[in-house]
Order: sequence, then C-alpha cells, then structure tokens
Amino acid sequence: MLRVKEVATRLNVHPATVYRWIKEGRLEALRYGKPLVAGTLPDGPGGAIRIPESAMSAFTGTAEEAA
Repeated sequence: MLRVKEVATRLNVHPATVYRWIKEGRLEALRYGKPLVAGTLPDGPGGAIRIPESAMSAFTGTAEEAA
C-alpha cells in the first residue's frame, strides 16, 4: 500500500494530480478510517488514503499504452 505522496513521487506528478485521478476513478484507492466512494474526494478530516501496488501497476501500464 502506497501513500499519495509516494505515488506522486514515483509518477513525477504533484500529489493534487493523484487526488484528481482518484476522484475521476482513474486510480483505485482505499481509505482507512472513513469510507471512500469511487469518484469522490474525501470530505473532512480523518482516514488515510492508500493506493494498492496492483492499482499503481495497472495505472502505469494503461498510461504507457496510451502514450
């Protein structure tokens, strides 16, 4: 499980971009402590967003195919 900042560093993008991809449903994420509905950003404090390694691999694979 990766933090948003780790994903942003690996993909060489700003963390806000990662949050946008999560909100758009392009990148799978889990939220611990508070439920995260697909296609929405977390509201208010609480919870930790994590991106599974498998979701990161799938995302980078589709990004490479699109390029």
